[in-house]
Amino acid sequence: MPVIDKAYTRIAEGQMHLHRMAGETDGHLPLVMLHASPASSTSLLPIIREMPPSRDVIAFDTPCNGHSCAPAMDDPEISDFADMLDRACDATGLDELAIYGTHTGAHIAIAWALARPGRVKGLALDGVALLDADLRQEMLAQYAPPQRPDETGSQFHWAWQYIRDQMIFFPHYRKDAEHRREGGVFDARLLHELVLDVLNNLESYHMPYRAVFRHEVRADLKRLALPTLVLRDGGGPLDPASRELSSLVAHAKLADRCGSPAAKAAAIQSFVSECEND
Repeated sequence: MPVIDKAYTRIAEGQMHLHRMAGETDGHLPLVMLHASPASSTSLLPIIREMPPSRDVIAFDTPCNGHSCAPAMDDPEISDFADMLDRACDATGLDELAIYGTHTGAHIAIAWALARPGRVKGLALDGVALLDADLRQEMLAQYAPPQRPDETGSQFHWAWQYIRDQMIFFPHYRKDAEHRREGGVFDARLLHELVLDVLNNLESYHMPYRAVFRHEVRADLKRLALPTLVLRDGGGPLDPASRELSSLVAHAKLADRCGSPAAKAAAIQSFVSECEND
């Protein structure tokens, strides 16, 4: 079993939490991993454990998630999340790197790569929300409603129902047969962990979601000019967009059958190794 440590690094807004599997750095690109909302870097541990121990892997809790601080502004954009993570890498002593991002993490990774082309040498994208304008506006209004604790403790039941519905429907608030997720699985342990993640960031969990729904991601994808890998697992709610995603990025590669942590790790490792040799 590889050794994966927990640590914090400090930026102006506060502390950023991370998991790290410290590997070789001489001649090797570190891999930064960014998780989906509303989870934390803990959700990436199954993939990290499948990576070769020689790879230096850093998985951050992205701002507003896990045990990382929130942005200073009330309604941050996706570029603000990328900037905080970029500064966290400065504080951690990282220079050039490759990024794996899934869902919200993928959107942050895209913005980060565009802002810091000299630092980001490769991009692995695992689920990007390519939504039409009407659905984006609908999701801004309904997908991640701001929450506060109240005297009845209603936030506890709300959080359980919120994550449960995400496991079964997409979008989660359309609870009918048409929007039942293909391959959606009700996993009691995962449900428990994600509910705790949401409750831990109850008053800020919605910020990354709102930034994603405002992100002009198709325009940003067309601007990318670096090695890019698109992963497809076959059962995710954003999986149908993977072919459009790969067509928007010049010379992007598409990796199919990445449904397991081992398959994702193998695809990512092969891609990052190629980036090192370019």
